[in-house]
Amino acid sequence: MIAALSTSRTVVSSRKRSTSCTQRRSRGARGEDEDELTGPAGCHVHLRAARLPSVTPREHWLVARSIVRVMRDSNRIEDIHRVAEITSRGRFGALLQQLRAAGSEPELLRRRPELDHERVDFETLRRLPPDTLGGAYVRHLDDNGLTLYTDPTSSEHVSDPDIRYLIHRYRQVHDIWHVLLGLGTQGHEEVLLHAFVLGHLQLPISALVVVLGSLKHIVLERRWHTLRHELRWAFHSGREAAPLMLVPWEQLWDEPLVEVRRRYRIHARGDEAPQW
Repeated sequence: MIAALSTSRTVVSSRKRSTSCTQRRSRGARGEDEDELTGPAGCHVHLRAARLPSVTPREHWLVARSIVRVMRDSNRIEDIHRVAEITSRGRFGALLQQLRAAGSEPELLRRRPELDHERVDFETLRRLPPDTLGGAYVRHLDDNGLTLYTDPTSSEHVSDPDIRYLIHRYRQVHDIWHVLLGLGTQGHEEVLLHAFVLGHLQLPISALVVVLGSLKHIVLERRWHTLRHELRWAFHSGREAAPLMLVPWEQLWDEPLVEVRRRYRIHARGDEAPQW
């Protein structure tokens, strides 16, 4: 279940640079966490912390049934995606509404880039040094035998095409986040990635993966250092990172990985305490 929930396989290339948003977390008027994004035009918005999405009784039943199925057979991709789409659409919808309320339409939604074989030059990425974002990323894919995630998000449970695209984009850039965090693809590392996502996007599906995955891949595998230290590192790294969902990663392939991490305030696994 854990690995399948973490699908995303990607690649593209470009030389254009863009300025990133920065993030500040504060308490809202109703006592909720709010993320203030500042930077270039279109970044001045407040994103309320995640709330439970509006889910119908039938969808509650579908989610419960799918979770039971996946616990029995972690290869049931359709059930995994159903849980993710039903439980995550509220968070992605809130993000989209706040961007629209601010009067900005993100360039990402206008261009709708796809990280697939038609738009990606893998050979160019393989020629990049391994300490660049693109070089590290393609080696992550090759070394772990990963394939690109290209399936569109189903409209069965997500009617808004922009929300569907944001969910799709999140799945595609998942492995880029693996690289930025210095994580491999073992079960406990997928749990750590979702701990990061939980801190960063507050996705309910990530909370589910952290709880169930920690029992299977951390407690039962006796990974006590991961339990005591790395889960907390991953979660707090997600909270401290600059907003990542709208980053045009395709434009950063030849940049040094260390510079990309510094720009987006990403504390990689095993690094010393960040200085930003």
